[in-house]
Amino acid sequence: MSLQFPVEKDLIFVLVSPDFEAPTKKMRAALPAEIGMSHHVWNCSQAGALVASVLQGDLVGLGKALSSDKIVEPKRAPLIPGMEAVKKAALEAGAFGCTISGAGPTAVAVVDSEDRGLEVGERMVEAFWKEGNLKAVAMVRRLDRVGARLVGSVPR
Repeated sequence: MSLQFPVEKDLIFVLVSPDFEAPTKKMRAALPAEIGMSHHVWNCSQAGALVASVLQGDLVGLGKALSSDKIVEPKRAPLIPGMEAVKKAALEAGAFGCTISGAGPTAVAVVDSEDRGLEVGERMVEAFWKEGNLKAVAMVRRLDRVGARLVGSVPR
């Protein structure tokens, strides 16, 4: 099912990748074997809020839902030097939300303009350096409204 973010609104992603390896196997091993009911219910509610926010174009709601994980991020963030400071820097610089992208170590923030994205990315890079002693690079990317598609192929 395709979820369409409203055409009249902008959704910009700030992706900041530190010079740090976070092997998926190690990051998965950090996750709890069992999850308490309250955290499970909370994360499920936030997943629903995230979907609703995308459909409504609600960047504030999307950011809150993205930033409020109580299961995965609390276990993985301490394994990425400076990650907690990076998230704080993103939010203070005007991002609507920030979290770890996938297993990490890339951090992703959401904003509503490329200019804001450049500022947020700069602050996140600075935080990785200052708090994690890690060099990092930032990319600012607009929501791809087309989605998955073949962009090239190798003949067989």
